[in-house]
Amino acid sequence: MKKLIALLSVLLVQGCASPVIRIEPVPATETISRLCIKENPKTYMEDFLPEVRAQLAEHAIETELLGQGGDCPYTMSYEAQWSWDWFWTFSVYLSLAEFSVNKDGRQIGMASYNAGLGPSAVGRTKNKIRPLLIEPFRK
Repeated sequence: MKKLIALLSVLLVQGCASPVIRIEPVPATETISRLCIKENPKTYMEDFLPEVRAQLAEHAIETELLGQGGDCPYTMSYEAQWSWDWFWTFSVYLSLAEFSVNKDGRQIGMASYNAGLGPSAVGRTKNKIRPLLIEPFRK
């Protein structure tokens, strides 16, 4: 019985872990005013990409989808996953988001978010991705 209680305590503490955010900023020598985004069809939330584009526009970064024509030395790819929280909130939450910024096919910056389970996972997606879209481009 003591082992079961200890195991459940560990799981509960891990479940309350804060999200892990990792950022490797774009070098300050790079001035990005236009960024082509490689659309990820595996991202199922229809408002995710429009939110990404809107947040980048707030920082004077014009975006277009890759393949819409034109030459684009700076590109960004992304991955996002949502999970269902059956224990704390009984809702869907952003559990993973990753952004990679490339210049001529070589990664020059990245940002990732990995949510912990529990109350810290609750919140609007746009607020969770905001630091991922601000910090890599901060000069």
